[in-house]
Amino acid sequence: MNGLMIFNSLSEAIRNGFQVYAECPDGYLVRTRTERGWAMAIARVLP
Repeated sequence: MNGLMIFNSLSEAIRNGFQVYAECPDGYLVRTRTERGWAMAIARVLP
């Protein structure tokens, strides 16, 4: 099992092929489709 990827910005996640899935307290939960299903990550948004 792999760990959860954390991006330092939403734009970085989008550049890496992820799309916004949901808002979370630290930013956004993002996901991308892989051949094995969905890959999830967090895009942190600092105030």
